[in-house]
Amino acid sequence: MSQAESTAQRDADPAASPQGVALGYEAQPDRANERVWIPIGGSHRVPCLSEFRRKSLVSAVLEVNPGPQARLVLLGVDVDGLRPAGRAALRERIAYIPADGGLLSNLNAWENMVLPIGFHHPRQLSGVEAQVKGLLEGLAVDPRTLLAKLPERMTSYEKKLTAYVRIALEKPDLVLAEEEPGGMDPAERAAATRFPAVYLERCPAGTYVQLEVASGH
Repeated sequence: MSQAESTAQRDADPAASPQGVALGYEAQPDRANERVWIPIGGSHRVPCLSEFRRKSLVSAVLEVNPGPQARLVLLGVDVDGLRPAGRAALRERIAYIPADGGLLSNLNAWENMVLPIGFHHPRQLSGVEAQVKGLLEGLAVDPRTLLAKLPERMTSYEKKLTAYVRIALEKPDLVLAEEEPGGMDPAERAAATRFPAVYLERCPAGTYVQLEVASGH
């Protein structure tokens, strides 16, 4: 799969092999044809699902558990047969960006960016300041205007940007990012479209999935 963005398939064969699949999800009953079947590699967009199905998909991915009457494939693995240790290991390879950024309200942008990598991979903190600076400047953002801000003082775009830099530092194999256009001006929306490409430059074998969210949810 190239780095060009594609629209996720919704017509997957339920019996299809999980091999080569980054994210596959099918819940029954599926009267609205809301299957999701995304190959490994590149950037993909999932058009708006029903609110119930979107929440079910996100919950299934974050818990690495498809739930009753559902199938979930993550990074080539049908998770239903995994033991708890296998599910935990798979979860560590996945990052999630909610529509609001999901930041910790008592931490500034810098702390939100580096806390996960400092907690899970402290040896990788060496050189992280230069990485953050490079990521922000590559997206035409002056680090001095953002890094000291608390979430309550950030714009919607700055919250999403902070969350994006956080996951870019972690270099997960799969990113699931909720995309809600509200709260950003045209220039910010255009800048946000560059996130997948920058992630794929850092993680060429990774998969970036944008999950469209209807405005108001």
